[in-house]
Amino acid sequence: MRANGKWSKVAGLTLHVLVGGMMIFAGSLKVLGLFPPEALEKFGLGAQILLIGAGELITALLLLVPRTASLGVLLTSSFWGGAICIHMAHAESYVVPAALLVLTWVGAYLRIPATFSSFAGSQQATQHGDGRDHAARAIPPFEGAAD
Repeated sequence: MRANGKWSKVAGLTLHVLVGGMMIFAGSLKVLGLFPPEALEKFGLGAQILLIGAGELITALLLLVPRTASLGVLLTSSFWGGAICIHMAHAESYVVPAALLVLTWVGAYLRIPATFSSFAGSQQATQHGDGRDHAARAIPPFEGAAD
């Protein structure tokens, strides 16, 4: 592995550990009942605190495990998107969840470059753990049924 490729994977993993660690901390507080209930009740989410906390913990773990990191990125994005929407609906600042969303995707770009290969529009070679190069094919455009 090239030094630059190794650096980017370490940087991406570092970002994911920061985001995932924060989510584990916050999710644990919610599940254990240590999160201030008035903080969620002002958003109308007081009754769902255990569900939100459990979802946050599962999402963070999926983000941190290498085999499930791609799914973790998608679920983490959904989590931060929901947080942004809740903050916007209550006219509060959504800078922190938006910044964490950006850090999640920057980490994914650095850690899991194959995640973005479908956006390329052409074939790109990706190297797998077995040392062989495989072509990552872009998804062809949908060709609907003829009229």
